[in-house]
Amino acid sequence: MAFRILDLAARLLLALGVGCLLLAAYLSWRTLSFSPGTASATGEVVSYRQIPDGDDTRYRPRIRFKTVTGEIVTVEGQFFTTTQRFAIGTQVPMLYKTRQPNEARVALFVDNWIGPCVAALVGLTGLAGGFLVRRSVRRELAKSGA
Repeated sequence: MAFRILDLAARLLLALGVGCLLLAAYLSWRTLSFSPGTASATGEVVSYRQIPDGDDTRYRPRIRFKTVTGEIVTVEGQFFTTTQRFAIGTQVPMLYKTRQPNEARVALFVDNWIGPCVAALVGLTGLAGGFLVRRSVRRELAKSGA
């Protein structure tokens, strides 16, 4: 009975690993597909949007930048955080779609790649754990069957 439970746990870990790796691939694709047709600019944090979250408050920066055509655009960053990541007036690198400047992203590693990296790490850990558990279950079954 215990080996069946461990075998099920191994299968679930393998499924989690595969699912997280697929999520990492999707998130990477979304980040990479944003790049074509973009231009870079330096934005300035002008304010924060505050969202009450139970006892906490989450903050999302509002960033203003100037496009190559001279248009001034204000967008919100990708993340809500529990702290104000940037001081008001901080200069941050931005990427924006040249045809739709309101589609813009903060061009920092954390803002674009932390999701795919965490999903890949969890996926690889799940796969490794699943393989190790299955291997140990098979070893124990071989010992008891011999």
